[in-house]
Amino acid sequence: MHKMTATLVLDARADLGECVRWDHESKLVYWVDISRNQLNRFDPATGENESMDIGQNIGCFAQDAKGGFIAGLRSGYARITSFGGDIIPLSSPDYDSSKARFNDGRCDNSGRFWAGTMWEPRDRAGGTVYCLEADGRFRADAVPTVITNAITFSPDGKTMTLSDTPHHVLWAFDYDEATGTPSNQRVLRRYKKPTVDGNGNPPGYSGRPDGACVDAEGNVYVACIQGSRVEKISPSGELLAVIELPVPCPTCCTFGGDDLRTLYIVTGRIRMSEEQIAATPEAGGIFAVRIEAPHAPGIVEPRFAG
Repeated sequence: MHKMTATLVLDARADLGECVRWDHESKLVYWVDISRNQLNRFDPATGENESMDIGQNIGCFAQDAKGGFIAGLRSGYARITSFGGDIIPLSSPDYDSSKARFNDGRCDNSGRFWAGTMWEPRDRAGGTVYCLEADGRFRADAVPTVITNAITFSPDGKTMTLSDTPHHVLWAFDYDEATGTPSNQRVLRRYKKPTVDGNGNPPGYSGRPDGACVDAEGNVYVACIQGSRVEKISPSGELLAVIELPVPCPTCCTFGGDDLRTLYIVTGRIRMSEEQIAATPEAGGIFAVRIEAPHAPGIVEPRFAG
């Protein structure tokens, strides 16, 4: 098994960095800080980061083929016309936003926006995975979750992944690209639960699956929150590589750079004590690692077709 180490590229000190995406046209890294209600853009060439206040929690987004972004907010779907532009609410699922909000999402290869909610009481699988079609229609699909994460689609469009983070499981589904339908749910990788609870790294704990992305061969790169690592998982569920970080809570990752061989990893420091932050002061930062051959490069993220 190959081991790599990621290094800090932006000392963002994010509370809950999430949903990181590379824009191959502008060559910028977009990412959110959920609990601070921010959509951010980071320029690796200059080291500069800018923030846009969304006014409420933003859990996930995808770039829109028409410009701007489609986003999953606490209140539901919204279109963001441009970075710093208008936020336009759209028709949304009817859920209790005092207990649930959108969390993880991404577009499939046909431009549908898949996004799921998290159930904040965490006492049952009250989260729902939704598919937003280009014409504005939406439907619930996949399976109920407590916290939806790790939505990815293989380059050939035949496989979808999804995690329910508190249950320590990463699932795979057969995916019908023509109809946007997942089926044949199966466990791709199951993660060992810690023997003790805590916000740091319990001894021997390798974390639980949070956000993810795929490479050109369909391998899944999964950020393991509280595990200080990102794992490379084969389409059959084999652990192929581990990327280690000096902070406990990586949350999501994306391939970027001109050759799509730089993996950007966002992290958080939410629920960490002052002592834990002092011990890992880079927590909440953005990290990067070069993914050299023979590892495959990443893929260009599909845009929303609506």
